[in-house]
Amino acid sequence: MSLGEPHAELDRGGHGCTAYDVVVNSDFFRTLQADPLYLEFFLTVAMEGLSEKYGLELELTGWRVLRNRKFLGSISAQNIRTRPQPHIQELPG
Repeated sequence: MSLGEPHAELDRGGHGCTAYDVVVNSDFFRTLQADPLYLEFFLTVAMEGLSEKYGLELELTGWRVLRNRKFLGSISAQNIRTRPQPHIQELPG
């Protein structure tokens, strides 16, 4: 999962809003679509991640999944590591 930077977008009513891109693997996305409970859990984790990363207070209830849309506005480039980096490394010497 990649949590993108905030960016300005227009909502359906043409009003300004702030959007955050949450990018996941397409196979994982299909898994989420097939299980509403798993989707709710994932969205809670993603919103908590955004809250922690950007110091936001997001309401964890009342969210909506856009029908027939995978994104709103434009998608910005994301940096996703292809190989996990170890948290503990052995230093020489």
